[in-house]
Order: sequence, then C-alpha cells, then structure tokens
Amino acid sequence: MPPVSVGPRAPEQPPAEPPVAPPQTAPPAPAPDRPPAPTRPSTAPPTPPGSSGRFIVLNFDNADIETVIHAASEIVGFNYVLAPDVRGKVTVQTSGRIPQEDVFGVLLGILEVHGFTAVKAGNLYKIVRLEGARERAVPTVVGDVAVDSRNADEIITQIIPIRHASVNDLGVLLRPFVSSRGTLVANRETNVLVVTDAVANIRRVLDIVKLVDVQVSLDEVQIIPVAFADATEVATILNQLFVGGRLRAAAPGTPVAPSPQVAPGAPAGPAGAPTATERPPLVIAERRSNSIVVHGRRSEIETIRRILSQLDVNVTGGRRVFIYFAENAKSKDLTATLNAIYGAKETVPTAGPTPPAQPRTPGQPPPLPGAPPTVGPGGPIGGGPGLAEFGLAEGQFRFIADETTNSVIVTTTPRQWTDIEPTIKQLDKMPRQVLIEVLVAEITLQDDTKLGVDWALKTGSFRFVSQSVTTSTSGPPGITAPTGLEALGSATAVAGLPGAGLTAFAFATDQFFAMLNALSSENRVNVISNPHVMTSENKKAVVNVSTSIPIVTSQQTGTLAPVTTAATPTVSTTGSLNQTVEYRDAGVVLTVTPRIGERGTVALEVKQEVNDIGDPEPPTGSRRINKREAETSVVLMNNQTLVMAGLIQERRGAADRGIPIVNRIPFLGFLFGFKQRTVEKRELILLITPRVVGTPVDAQRITDQMRHATPELDNAVRHSPRAPVTAPIPPPSTPPTGVVVPSMPEPPPTGVPPVPATPPTR
Repeated sequence: MPPVSVGPRAPEQPPAEPPVAPPQTAPPAPAPDRPPAPTRPSTAPPTPPGSSGRFIVLNFDNADIETVIHAASEIVGFNYVLAPDVRGKVTVQTSGRIPQEDVFGVLLGILEVHGFTAVKAGNLYKIVRLEGARERAVPTVVGDVAVDSRNADEIITQIIPIRHASVNDLGVLLRPFVSSRGTLVANRETNVLVVTDAVANIRRVLDIVKLVDVQVSLDEVQIIPVAFADATEVATILNQLFVGGRLRAAAPGTPVAPSPQVAPGAPAGPAGAPTATERPPLVIAERRSNSIVVHGRRSEIETIRRILSQLDVNVTGGRRVFIYFAENAKSKDLTATLNAIYGAKETVPTAGPTPPAQPRTPGQPPPLPGAPPTVGPGGPIGGGPGLAEFGLAEGQFRFIADETTNSVIVTTTPRQWTDIEPTIKQLDKMPRQVLIEVLVAEITLQDDTKLGVDWALKTGSFRFVSQSVTTSTSGPPGITAPTGLEALGSATAVAGLPGAGLTAFAFATDQFFAMLNALSSENRVNVISNPHVMTSENKKAVVNVSTSIPIVTSQQTGTLAPVTTAATPTVSTTGSLNQTVEYRDAGVVLTVTPRIGERGTVALEVKQEVNDIGDPEPPTGSRRINKREAETSVVLMNNQTLVMAGLIQERRGAADRGIPIVNRIPFLGFLFGFKQRTVEKRELILLITPRVVGTPVDAQRITDQMRHATPELDNAVRHSPRAPVTAPIPPPSTPPTGVVVPSMPEPPPTGVPPVPATPPTR
C-alpha cells in the first residue's frame, strides 16, 4: 500500500433550481446582547484549487521526517524550509480517511511530537525546533478569547488581560499548566499575562483564567442608622439569622432565599454551623446613635439592608406615654431637672375632651389592641397617640409632674425612653441622711479661762496626753488632719465667724467631750440643750432652743380690743393705757444644711443666732434683746465635732455679807457687815457633730444607741403597742338581731396596764 493514497472526490450534488427570491425586506438587526464573534486569520496554507473534497490516507512506517514533510507539502501545497537539525524517523498510520484540509494539522502534530514546529514567514514555513520557535515571529493574539480557527498544535503568543485578580498571583497559579517548551510572563504594570504555547494548551489556560479572574467580594464596614426599631434588638435578630444558617447573602436585586435543605440520607453538619468559607457577617448595635455596625461582604450588607427596611417600620405611631412613680424624690423636682437636662419645656396637663380617632389610611399598620394598660414604675401606657397628636417635633420630650401620685409623666418614643429611664432612676435614688447632734452649754470662766475657751485652747491651758486635734487655719474653712499633737491646747480656729467674737474649732468628738467632763467636775459647765436632728442631704435642719419673751411694741390710751393668743400680737387694757405686745424668741437658733462628700466628708452651712435677754429699756420697760448672729461654711470629717465658741456674757451682782440681823441696823449695820460685788463671766459654746447615715442599718443602729442610752425610753418603746404585721383578720359575720357580741380585749403585755376595749365600729 503506498504511503499516501488519494481517494475519490465526494460525489457532486446536482445543481438545484434557482430559488425564488424572497420579498425584499430589511435585514434583521443583530441582537445587541450577542456581538458577532471576531474572525481570526488562519496560518494554514490554502487548499489547492480543485482539491477540495478529497480524502487522504497516510501510512508511513519508520519513514524519514523529511519525506513526511515533503509528502504533506505536495498534498496541501505549501513551501517550506528545513532547519539543519530537523532529523528523525516518523511512523504515521491513519485508520480512516481524513479530509485533505486537515493534513496540515496532522503534520503539525507529527512535528510537535518530535520537538519541531512550523513557523510561517511570508509564503513559506520554517520547520524549526520548538525551543527556538518562541524566538521567532509566531502569530500573536490579544484578548481572553480562545482562537478556534487555528490548529491545536500551532504555536502562538496570546496576551491575556487580567481584570480583577492579581497578575502575579495568577502567574504563579498558571505556570504549572504551561508546557515545558512554552513560556508565561506576568506584567504587573499593565496587569496582563503573555503566554507562548500551543493553541490547545492556551485554550486550557484561558478556561482557568475565566474561573479565577472574578470579582471577589471583600469585607466592608458600614454603619446603618435605625429610625424606629431598637438597634440592639435588630442586631440580635440579624446575628441569629446569619449565624444559625437560616439566611445566606444573595446578589443585589434577588430575593432572599433560605438555605437549601439537606437531601434525605445525606450527612448533615452541625445544626446552625456555617461552613468555613461561609463566614457570617458581624452585626453590632451602637445604642448612642441607635445604629448598627455591619462587617461583611457587599452582598451580605445589601441583604441586611433589605431585611432592615422591613423591620424598621413605625408600628407604634410615634411617641408613647410613660409613667414613672418616684420613690424618694419629689416629682416636681425630678421634672424640673429632666427639663433642664433634655432641654424640654415644662408643661402642665389640661383637662379636655378626648379627640376622636383618626381614620387609618391604606397601608398604615393597625393600632395596638385596646387592652387595659398596666403601668408599673417606668412603664408605658398602651400604644400612645402619634407624633402629630402630641404636637412634638422629632427629638423633643415632654415631662409633666403629677404631685398627687408623685409621678413623672414622660412623652417620648420607646427607644428614647430606654435612655431616659436610667437617668430618672439615678436621680430618684434614696438620699443619704445626716444625724446632727447639737450640744449647747455654758462654761463659767475663771483664771485659766478668763479670756475664753478659744484663748485657753490657743495658749495650751488644757492639756491631755495622747489626744490629737484636727484643725486648720490657712485658706478657706476646711479640715486638715495633722498627727503627732500631744496637747489639746495647741488647737487653732477653723474659721473666725463674723461678729460676736465667735470662733469655730474642729476636734475629734471624744476629745472635746473629755475637756467638758474635766470642767463639769468643777461645776463649771451648764448644759442648756442637747438636741439630735436627722435630716436628708442638702435639706435644712433647724434647732431652736429659746424662750418667748413679751415685748411691748406700742402703747395707746383708751383703746379696747379683744385678747388674742400668745403667739400673735395682743392688745390689753390697763385702765386707760393699752399696750401691744409681741413675743420674740430669745435663746439659740441653729440652722444647719449638710452636704455629704464621696470620701466621708460633710460640708456644713451653719447659721447661728444667739439672742440674750438684757435690761429693761424705757419708755415701755421691755427688756432689751441682744442679738448675735453668725453664718459660715465648714467641711468636717464624719463623726468630727465642730465647736463654736466666743460668746462671753458678763454678769455683775452685789450681796450684803456680815453678822445676821446686826448688819441690817440702820446707820450701824455697816460696822458689822460689808457689801460684796461679784463679776461672773460665762461663755456659750455650741458643739455640732454630723454623723452620716448611709443605709437603713446605720439608722437602726443609731436608734438602738439612743434607746439604750435612756433605760426609761427603751422600756417604753419595747412595750409600746404596735400595728399588726400580718394581714388584718376579716370582720365576723353579722350577728342575729337582738344579739350583742361583746368585744374581748387581748391580754396586755407584762408590765403594761390593761387598756379598755374599744366598742366595735358599726
């Protein structure tokens, strides 16, 4: 059988009748979605005229490669040049006939197997080795479309533009897929790949590029504001949907679809556990601005926005009414403070008819069910009217104080109420209290204290071993705590009070009382009053230890008037002389306003007023009232005593001394006696000791101390009747007519006389 045999031509078809020309119509326009594919010029030699339709059978057995190339050139009809190193034996067997047009492609395959290729140069082909082909003028194609018009074994160079992926990373990925005789160059500046290889291999590289060079959704961070819903609740819902695998991100414009169900019998992963590649987005609530912060891919963020558009709707019609029942503070004070904080204008509710319900427009959400509202501390009332019905703009509040129930009525949105309620609770906390102990005493001044107690303390007349003093003299009234003082007499004044010679000192409570005990042992101390007053922080406490003295303010003649009570002006009639009398307090009036610090300090605003009764003054004969008033501010530590002294009163007296009876004889009595004149000085001191009562336990402890200090008081409190703690016993049924049921009193406690029974109330 010859190596090349030429078969017969394909049977010619009989000439068909000329077709009837269709009616002239405009040619259809090409579809805009499918542009025509670009035609690529082929490098295969054209088939000789008259040879089209022939079939060839190739049969070479260990033939020289030059013979095979020559036979192919005779069949196809092309010129060629052989390189000097083109040598080898070729064996080609075709089981069937092949078209004459495909012979050149078979030749390229034979050359590629033996390490050669054909490179077109003008009108001839250069048969060279594959290693040198890339250095020659091989055909170059630009684009990412595979060339279908070229033979699969033809060597070409294709420039592939990369749009999304990194050209360097893509070059590393594709280099193993290029043949050993091909080349791949990644150009980072122009972001292109230059591949020189066989057409069939380049097609495979292009398929890989199409799969890899896609737009990868990078993670983004976006802040999405929430208008009506609560950002915390929205974030919780979204996290549950994504983390639980109930929701997956879709491309923008597509409906949200649930995750596909697992086929029966297929192994299912852990419930709610997303795969490693499907990392769920992170949604965090930002309460201050009521927004959500989303970290995820763009498609996931778009999905979240679509879900949020359906969740963030106004279902309550705007604002609602919330009522907070104050427990410690006054509702009026709370309202004033809240209006100052949030910039609202305090309003007073006015009574009026309820406006009729407005018809609901189509698409508007229905109102909340009309169940009776249950309002607790800080709870809302029903759904509440809308924003326009309250006449409030967006971002405004309304606070109204109801003094009858001691409650604060707030008109706002549910989201803003979550921020307002903690503020109200902080303002409505239980106030701390201060127990103010006051001791008013008179000290008789002698030689060691003739200039006053304060002078005695400065000069060191009183000395007690191992006692310390807390005093300060520099700067504004304050308290320091020096240590190492051994003498109480080294104390100096805390504050010089204006007028009346008053001076303030600060001592440890037990130390100054030690000095008073020393003076009382000499009968030089007279305790006038020792009141104890409990007051709240920043509330004024008044201690009034005084006597009402009648003062004649005017006199009239021939005026008659009824006599009124002693506390009001009184008009009396004495013959023809009528006098108007007023009662004024003479004594000690102390006003203290405490403020408690966070570190155990107590700031006191002290106002002291001391009125002393003087001698009668003409013309009414009423006694003169000597008024001494001082006001200051000091800072003490808890349980520290403030001593206010310096008010010295001088009393002069005269007494007859001598032999009784004889010293009263006229003209001779002075021989048996004498007249003794005395001058006595007394100083009025006030001791103020604040004790902070922070908890009910402290208050109970102080109460127990007061009870145990006086046994009689403790016994009276212990056996005093108390109200029942348990629920009251229901009244008995109504007895029959004419039957009287006596009331049986309970036996009294031991030591308390029985109390007569109270008749039942009808």
